[in-house]
Amino acid sequence: MNVLIAPDSFKGSLSAEEVGQAAASGIDKADPSAKTTVVPMADGGEGSIDALRPVLTNEIPLTITGPSGKPVETSYAIIENDGTATAFIECARSTGLTLIEDSERDPFQLNSYGLGEQIRHAAEQGYRQITVSLGGSATTDGGTGMLQALGYRFFDKKDEMLSTGTNPLGHIASVDDSEKVSALDDCQITVACDVTNPFHGTNGAAHIYGPQKGATPDQVHELDHGLEQFADIIETKYGVDLQQIPGAGAAGGLGGALAGVLGATLEPGFDIIAELTGLEEKIKEADVVLTGEGSLDTQSSQGKVPMSVGKMAKAHGKPVIAIAGKVDADDFHSTLDAAFSIQRGPGSLEEALDPENARENITYTVEQIMRVFVGDGSRVREF
Repeated sequence: MNVLIAPDSFKGSLSAEEVGQAAASGIDKADPSAKTTVVPMADGGEGSIDALRPVLTNEIPLTITGPSGKPVETSYAIIENDGTATAFIECARSTGLTLIEDSERDPFQLNSYGLGEQIRHAAEQGYRQITVSLGGSATTDGGTGMLQALGYRFFDKKDEMLSTGTNPLGHIASVDDSEKVSALDDCQITVACDVTNPFHGTNGAAHIYGPQKGATPDQVHELDHGLEQFADIIETKYGVDLQQIPGAGAAGGLGGALAGVLGATLEPGFDIIAELTGLEEKIKEADVVLTGEGSLDTQSSQGKVPMSVGKMAKAHGKPVIAIAGKVDADDFHSTLDAAFSIQRGPGSLEEALDPENARENITYTVEQIMRVFVGDGSRVREF
């Protein structure tokens, strides 16, 4: 029996690779003769580079400016495919919430300058294909910090240049791109993005994601107004309406700046990761597909890994099963054959997702699942 294991991470608990290895142990207990293939997955957000590690050619370390202005040691990945080298940059590694203290969650001080430094470094190193994965950001600056790192300058109503190091939204009156990094001119930038939120408005970057990044209700309204002003300025200068770009509100508006100003193409993050890892070909070779994430809920249908893996597996007639710390959805049966919680008894989700507990629970749950599929120990049971 050939089992493909393609999980997302269990956030705050285990990486996708660790989930996969724990599941593989369960399969081995049920059927030692089974062949298991672990393909760690991600939806284009935090953990994308870890998911791609099996296909990475290199990682390039560098020191950049973190969201609060402190130096951050980070890296971006290089992936070579068909003679083309792509620089893969993970937003969470330069502007991520994990890079700041809770006391630093001031939306008007945090900025995306470090992401721009990564993009600039990759472009100046000669990489013409750049992929940026969005997700997990601490910022709501509309991508202004990133653009400043790439040579864009912002001016206020007094025609005074706004400094770097803070969030300039609400103070921008004009944009000057005469000193933008020339190495970007012939770069093709692709953005891995798993949301479709607009740049501003009630479903935009500030209202939907601002509160979880520390913004108060008053700050949310102020940020949203600043995003709307910035969008108007961009439309006047470049003729691009950021509000009409699905996903422009991703990562605090970084999606809009990347697409509207830098000409990037926004694509579903899962699709990019799946292509780079060769997931579909591996699904074709599998007898059973196993996927999962920390919490399988209503948000899982919005481009998340389990449903995306399920759709791909179903397209090839493969049975697909999900595991999760919590299963709180009842509309997955068109995509998944079944979904199982790894909790083995009464207890909290936090207890179930304690890393050591999670490993044991995943192994046990997957072992029980696979015993249903194994007939005489050497073939998939027919139903």
